Parts: sequence; C-alpha cells; structure tokens
Amino acid sequence: MNNQIVSRIGIFLLFRFLHLLFLFESDIYALVLRLFDSSKKNEEVEVFNIFARFRLDSTDATRESDFLSFHEKSTIFEEICEEGWFIYNITSNYVYLVRVPSIDPEFYESSISVENCSKMSNYLFENAERLARIDMETFERAAKSLGKFQGPVVMMYSTPCSGGTVAAKLLQACDNSKMSLLVLGEPPFLTSLSLLYNSMSIEKLRSLCRSTIRFSVQHQKQNQTIVMKTRSSCTKIVPFIHSRCPSIQHIFIGKHNYENVISRLVISTSSEFAVFSWICWLLNNSKYLVDSVTSWKGLEEELVTRVGPNTDVEFAMAQVYGCLVNFRRNQQFFSSEMIMVDDLISDTVPNIRPLLNICQVSDLAIPECIEWKRSAEDILQSVFQTVKLTEEDASRVEHLVDLINRDLYMPSPL
Repeated sequence: MNNQIVSRIGIFLLFRFLHLLFLFESDIYALVLRLFDSSKKNEEVEVFNIFARFRLDSTDATRESDFLSFHEKSTIFEEICEEGWFIYNITSNYVYLVRVPSIDPEFYESSISVENCSKMSNYLFENAERLARIDMETFERAAKSLGKFQGPVVMMYSTPCSGGTVAAKLLQACDNSKMSLLVLGEPPFLTSLSLLYNSMSIEKLRSLCRSTIRFSVQHQKQNQTIVMKTRSSCTKIVPFIHSRCPSIQHIFIGKHNYENVISRLVISTSSEFAVFSWICWLLNNSKYLVDSVTSWKGLEEELVTRVGPNTDVEFAMAQVYGCLVNFRRNQQFFSSEMIMVDDLISDTVPNIRPLLNICQVSDLAIPECIEWKRSAEDILQSVFQTVKLTEEDASRVEHLVDLINRDLYMPSPL
C-alpha cells in the first residue's frame, strides 16, 4: 500500500474511534435524560447534532459512522415524516435518517432530482444538518400508518458505470417541472437493503422493503411518477420488493460492451485512491476486516466469493456481472426486456417509448428528450467512451464469465 492509502486509512481509523467515543457518551447522556424525564419515554426517535463528517471512499455505501454526532433531543415519528428527512442507512437494528436544510417547496423536486443530484448518498452526506435514529421494529410499526402511493413508482437498475445515470437524466428531461415525473439518483436506503440481503431473513427483508419505500415516497404528489435509479447491487432485492409492492415496475438499462464498463468502473473508483486494489489486498491478507471498513464486498458478495479477485479488474468484474447474474435470475419481475443505453442515446425516439409507457409519460415529451441531448453532449460522450482492458485482463474476464455461465446455471448466458 502506498503512503496516500496509509494516511487516508489513518484518518479513517481516528474518525471511527471518535465516532464510537461520541456515540458512547451520547448514549449515556440520553439514558440519563430519560431517567429524569418520564415524558421522553414515549418519544421513539433520537435526534443528533452533527459536528463532523468523513467518508473513506465516496463511492462506498453510506454508514451512520460517516458522522460525529451527539444527542440533541428525542422526538416522535411524525417529525421525521416532514419534508427534508431522508433514510441514510439501515442496519440490522436501526434505521438512520438525515435532515437536509429547508428547501423552498417550489424547488424541492429540482434539488433532489437526478438532474442536479446524480447520487443522493453524496448529496445527503454533504448537506446533512441532523442525524436521527429509530429502532427498526418501531419504524416498521409506525410506517404502517403512511398512505399508499399517490402515483406510479418505478425502479431503474443498471450495472455500475454503464450509462444508467445518463438514461435517468434523459428520462427526467421529459418533465422539467418534476411535477409529473421525478427521477431520483441512487437513494441510499435501497443500497442498505441490498446489503441486508446477506444477513436478514426473507420475511423481515420483505417487510422492511415495503416500509422504507412507503416512507421514501410519502411526499409523492397526486399522479406523479417517481423513478428511483438504484445502485447495481439492488437488482438482487427485486423479488422482495415485488412481493410486498407488486405495483412497482422494474426496468433494467443494459449496455452492449461490458468490457468497457469494467475498465471504467476501475477508473471511477480510483479518483481518491485505488479502492479495488486495496480491497483485494484486504481479502488476501485480512479478509475479516473487509466488511468493517468497506461495503463493496457485501454489495455483490456471491460473485466476489466465486471470483476470488486478486486484481482490481477481477473485483470490478464481480461487481458488474453480479448485477447481470441477478437480473437474469429475476427477469420475470421486470416490465420489459433489457433496454440498451447505447440504443437509447443513438436512436432515442423508438427506444425511449417503452420506457415512457412504463413510467406513464406521454410520447409528447420525446421532443424535450431530444432537446436535452443537444445540450448535454459532454454527458452523452461518457456512454460511448471506451477504455480497453489489456489483452491479459480481457482474457481473464472472458474466462471468468465462462465459469459463471457454466457453474451458476444461468437461464441464459451473460
């Protein structure tokens, strides 16, 4: 490991220690307050002030330990149902939420849409002013009082770095007002659900999917379509969502060449430091520490285990094809065949129609998509940008894909 990684990990370990220290003292303080004030016993949500924030890797899943926080007050569930509160992370025991600063209702949808906020996790981390914690069972019980969807809800899935965000922005261009169509970029609560897939029972995860989705769309306007563009790992929880929310539609955005996707994923996760190379080092030297410092292995645990990555390319390959494997397994729950982002961009009119139909958006919005394409050339170039793997890496990926096709008994080859 180079000096950059060592110094960054050193800061991370110090921050994690301070987080635990703050949490310990905060819990004692909150306990004392409850002992001397019986009225607080019925207040089921604990709210914290945020004093500092740090993430080792901005491409990782969100964690409550991203913040140094201390108890401010206890409150009732209805307070966190107000606009401005978002689910930030879910653990096996608690649901964590953050509140962002007040937003003018006129600009609320615009501020959180994928047009201005490609990844909600980064937006919430940077703008959070309060942190809240509620027991999971209490959250699920309270969420039952929330109303039904006010309009269609659609989930959009894609492999990482394959143009899914571009497709989401193209779709959002159909409604600049965001009143009829609101597209959200990677809400972190869905990523948390995909991580809990590895450790939670079927019944509990199904129930949690329903309550967290209901909570997250409670401010949906009448007849407004909400589209949630998810992280790639969420493809595995499609059956759980469908079992409790069968009205939700699911679509998958694919790409013709996944070799380029793998190389781009390696590059995009190396802007701060070589994340995947570091994870491979941990897997080979200290595998029991991996899940405590990063969520990347847990996002696609099955394929990471099967591939046994030794290089950043192999780890990226496990992330990309883990998503594809889960799409093939769960294809029966999707509302259409895989929609190719390359075709969506190069020949928009015929290829976006199925997407608009699923989202219940009129074809009359297509000219607005075309207009957006003309003004977003830099964004669109990323879809067709190619970064070839070395001959050795390409051969290794081809071999691993062949093993996946044969040994995981896929219904159709990847």
